[in-house]
Amino acid sequence: MKRRGATMLFVGHGTRLERGMHLWHRFVDDVVKRVGLSEHGVARAFVEIARPDVTEALVALARAGVRRVHGVPLLLFSAGHMQVDLPEAVARAEERVGRLDITWSSPFGDEPAFIDVAVDRATEIAARMPEGAGVVLVGRGNRDEGAQRAFAEVAAQVASRMGAPLVHGYLAGTGRKLEDALEELWRRGCRHIAVVPYLWFPGLLTEGLPERVNRWRGARDISFQVADPLGRDPRLVALVAERVRPAAHGLDVGTLA
Repeated sequence: MKRRGATMLFVGHGTRLERGMHLWHRFVDDVVKRVGLSEHGVARAFVEIARPDVTEALVALARAGVRRVHGVPLLLFSAGHMQVDLPEAVARAEERVGRLDITWSSPFGDEPAFIDVAVDRATEIAARMPEGAGVVLVGRGNRDEGAQRAFAEVAAQVASRMGAPLVHGYLAGTGRKLEDALEELWRRGCRHIAVVPYLWFPGLLTEGLPERVNRWRGARDISFQVADPLGRDPRLVALVAERVRPAAHGLDVGTLA
């Protein structure tokens, strides 16, 4: 079926983990249904690893007659992917198909809904552990100081609502490493640790968390549990839908009558 002249492009990070890809697609399905979008006005792409990548998706849309695109990056915080990778992907597409009319939703990460979900994850897992458990809120990681400050503020807000010690760290990038955050809780006397990924969807980084914590633990007499990523929580679906709806109406990509 021929596409409309405008499309809503949902952009994910991409992962080799099948479960993570499945959950991401189901999340987009939830948003599409909540907003009342037609699938003919929706496309999907990924920053890395998975296909189609953003350039491929934009080229395919342009060749189908779509020149107006609103991108919805399902990414946390404005770091390298938003500032570098997505603009470069657009530039590569425009080299092949000419100028495109592209707008973007702002990235997510520090909205109250995310704070609420993170608090729930931390509270649920800490409640299953002995009294005195500490919490590590762990992010994917980046090299952007602004994004790191934003995540530190998120961690402070989560900590203010927890009845347990909480520190934050990263799985990659230039911020404080996960192992350093774990070490801080150890020095504070925490012998039970809840690890809460502040990542939207599962990936190889989250799947490898238990092994990574185990390597750090070594011979220490410590117990730990790892929570699920933030995932397909209805509050996050509602948040994304609320942000997408005005752009969808502006592009006229709502449900066909």
